[in-house]
Amino acid sequence: MDASAPPIDRSLLRADLSRCVITLDRDPVRERFVVDHPPHGRAVIGVHALLRRFASDFDVNAWLGTYRVCLVGRAAFDRLLEGAPRASLLDVGAGSGAVLGELAPLFSRVVVTETSRAAAVRLRPAYETHEIDLATVSLADRFSVVSLLHVLDRAPRPRSLLAAARDRMADDGRMLIACPLPIRAHVDRGGATSDPDEWIEADGSFEVALAALVDGLLVPAGLVVERIARTTYLSQGDARQPLYALDDALLVCRRA
Repeated sequence: MDASAPPIDRSLLRADLSRCVITLDRDPVRERFVVDHPPHGRAVIGVHALLRRFASDFDVNAWLGTYRVCLVGRAAFDRLLEGAPRASLLDVGAGSGAVLGELAPLFSRVVVTETSRAAAVRLRPAYETHEIDLATVSLADRFSVVSLLHVLDRAPRPRSLLAAARDRMADDGRMLIACPLPIRAHVDRGGATSDPDEWIEADGSFEVALAALVDGLLVPAGLVVERIARTTYLSQGDARQPLYALDDALLVCRRA
């Protein structure tokens, strides 16, 4: 299955964003993921559906080890963060740690936050883990890079979370964001799904939604975009679909 994303059409972007666009190379990590993670069988999905009545997707996937995900490999992260300091990383909402596993080796120190207790248990043996919502509970340290990888569209308070993440950046630090476009914001609360407490929106084609994300969320948070790339966020499939893929924007930002 071809899970690659089409290139960004720079002609549809204004000049300041067009200059930031880079094209990622062919990624063997993504190609290997598709081969190594076949669709789940009906029995596993039945158990998942049963547990999902009472718990969030994040908890259930952590308990069962289901719906593994892949964003990009280490080489792509290295290229995106070229020139950025590499002393420390704060990964906000690390989830299963699968995406973080490709990013973490680029840093001397790695700290993570995660609101799912089940996911935090999986993360804790490998990383300094804080079971908190950074939007409401702060950390004292500041970091070379703060990453929010598929978090803003699932967070109850995405604007507050983004501001808190910016405050954890070192003066010369960077923020690394991955976000599906267009945004379909929703929050898992136990066994139910609801709208976030703070609304974010970026609709339309990829290029239109990208500009809306930058102007409506990143600029008001005091961030300036340095690099933009496009990929697909891959998730292990099931009987309904062998592989799930979301059109994704990857952005590297600095303080304004």
